Amino acid sequence: MHTVTRPLTPAATAGRRRVRPLAFLVAAIGAGSPALAEAQGVPTGSAVASTGAPGAGAKQNSSSAQADGGELNAVEVRVDRIKSDLVSPTRQVTVLEREEIEELKVGSNNLATMLSKLIPGMADSSRTVTDFGQTLRGRGTLILVDGIPLNTNRDSARNLATIDPSNIEKIEIMRGSSAIYGAGANGGIISITTRPAGGPPSADTTVTLGTPLTRLSKEGLSANIQQHFSGSQGPLDYAFHLGAQHIGSPYDAHGQRIAPEPSQGDLFDSNVYNVSGKLGWRIDSQQRIELSVSQYQARQNTDYASDPSVAKLPPGTAAARAIKGLQLENQNELRNTVVNLGYQNLDLFGSTVSTQIYYRDYFTRFPPFDARAVATRGGNVDQVSQNSDVFGGRLTISTPLGADKKTRLLWGADYNQERSDMPLDVFDPRAYDQSGGLVFNKTGSLTYMPPLTTRSGGIFGQLQHKFNEQWSMEGGMRYERASATFDDFVPLSQSRVSNPVAVQGGTVNYGAWLFNIGGAYAPVKNQEFYASFGQGFQLPDIGLQIRNARPGFDINSSNLEPVKTNNYEIGWRGAFGNTMGSLALFYSTSQLGDVQSFNNGLILTRTKEHIAGVEASADYLSDSETWGAGGTFTWINGREQPQGSSGFQNMTGYRIPPLKLTAYVQYRPISTWSNRLQVTYYGGRDYRLNDQNGFGRREVSSYTTVDLISRYQVSKKDAITVGIENLFNRYYYPLYSQLMRNSNNTSRLPAAGITLTAMYQHRW
Repeated sequence: MHTVTRPLTPAATAGRRRVRPLAFLVAAIGAGSPALAEAQGVPTGSAVASTGAPGAGAKQNSSSAQADGGELNAVEVRVDRIKSDLVSPTRQVTVLEREEIEELKVGSNNLATMLSKLIPGMADSSRTVTDFGQTLRGRGTLILVDGIPLNTNRDSARNLATIDPSNIEKIEIMRGSSAIYGAGANGGIISITTRPAGGPPSADTTVTLGTPLTRLSKEGLSANIQQHFSGSQGPLDYAFHLGAQHIGSPYDAHGQRIAPEPSQGDLFDSNVYNVSGKLGWRIDSQQRIELSVSQYQARQNTDYASDPSVAKLPPGTAAARAIKGLQLENQNELRNTVVNLGYQNLDLFGSTVSTQIYYRDYFTRFPPFDARAVATRGGNVDQVSQNSDVFGGRLTISTPLGADKKTRLLWGADYNQERSDMPLDVFDPRAYDQSGGLVFNKTGSLTYMPPLTTRSGGIFGQLQHKFNEQWSMEGGMRYERASATFDDFVPLSQSRVSNPVAVQGGTVNYGAWLFNIGGAYAPVKNQEFYASFGQGFQLPDIGLQIRNARPGFDINSSNLEPVKTNNYEIGWRGAFGNTMGSLALFYSTSQLGDVQSFNNGLILTRTKEHIAGVEASADYLSDSETWGAGGTFTWINGREQPQGSSGFQNMTGYRIPPLKLTAYVQYRPISTWSNRLQVTYYGGRDYRLNDQNGFGRREVSSYTTVDLISRYQVSKKDAITVGIENLFNRYYYPLYSQLMRNSNNTSRLPAAGITLTAMYQHRW
């Protein structure tokens, strides 16, 4: 499949046999296609072509490691639902390995921004903590870390902000609907694997410093130190990772401090701590059990607030402005604690089995908001938090069928239970007004969203068959069952009524059968075509409905019915000499889209949706591996039919991104020094209806970002990487800022100006 990001560095090829440039490109593209890999003489079980290959590859590594001295390689043994080493994939998948992530992260302010510059079909990031509006092919994305979903039904839109990239081993991005992983994958899946336990004892230290170059000040400085240990002792595997980070204040291209984001929040002026550990036990040559625990916490401590006076100016005529003097005891915060227990058996009656159970404790706090004009929030100056407790499990079994082992059954089940609530703190409005939006004196607490419990579970079976070297197919089905429950409560819309009326609680249940089928055909060497149909399932944001409910709310209303998508895709991938490319055309439909909230919940609606798009990519690598170049193309169009309407209209900018073009050039003059120049262009687009502005409906302008990344391998143990983001110091507003989440200028944040990041890595 397609990965445009393989750095041309010694680190990327260390320990690997030298391969022909085209085979190197196969590895760079992520080895998603066994047919292409084998056509170039790259065994699908080799270190070059098997990155992330499940099942047989993992078993082979385990056996060889034990023969050499009883130590397992540092590899996660798991049955992969995304990729297969038997059949060619029938959708587009991008794979990023750790060496690539370590380099590329210095060219972006966070993980969400890095991915938006690399992944076809992905919308631009907000440049803040939120991933609100960062869709994949116009729909929501399921985020998994070691198989654990980070999405919650009451979507806080901070899913990519709770993991440090330094602890990531691999990222796999599958685009398009999939029922294999359950609810939430209507637009695709981002599967993140953290660094594994096991292998020879090793340790590495990473120190990163960053500063805006438009204004040099201590307030703008950022620093990050990460320490990692891993190894094996007899049958025991271990890995420990800990880190501390300070995120400084960003400055725009004019040298002005960027204001806090008052709608979804930010982490400017924050301290971040993360710690994780893995302990694995090799029961025997076929079985392994592993316990992992991790915690990530980010807490803001800033003296700055967003100036509310710019909200009085016509929207789009002024930038958000930072003002000093904030007095707020509890500021933006993120806390994510995860416990995961996994078990793998490489040969249980001929099948490979992977199971896990997990628990997640998640908390986030949003910025304060002047909601005195919002009846559904009680008409207060307030601040909302969210608590979520998640428990779940997953079972995946891979069973080979037939003596020739050209058929495989992938089957299993999963379950997820989430309990979320949203308390709300109320502040003195007079102190807020008299201070110009700087002083927040807490006067009480209320319940914005009552405890809501959602449960979802499913069983699935996926049959894969390789007819010959040219043809392969896969198809399967899944049954999904979901429910949502909450008790009676008095909504905030009734908080100022003399005789408040409660909303009646209850339980709602859903069930759905989902199907998928796809095939791949390689007519000649190095060329492959595929076609697929897949269905996705997702509960709407039920919490969004409930917190804005009014008396008479019916839990069985159509607005709470699940989103079921049909996704159609055809594509090609191939190689011509030293150049590889891919092309995908996709079309997805749903009778009901997700819940849309307008005017702070005063209007909630569901729409019928049709989304179509094109993705293309090309990559070139010279024979000497000195030069590399490539790029991607993404165009998406979305149409929706509102309830009660007979016609379709364009979807909002929070769902459908504008045209995106990316390009890069990589140059390695010597074996220890590599350089990458990357360009990302986002087109302009008019999302208005009848020239009228609305939520997510504004005319947006195009913008271009240019980044430079350079890495020098000082020695076998030491490396220095330097990244310059926004190389030409362009002043621009990202898509999220142009759409203005708050519907006024306080959400109109310019992007950071030219920013320098330097990273030093030492392997002990």
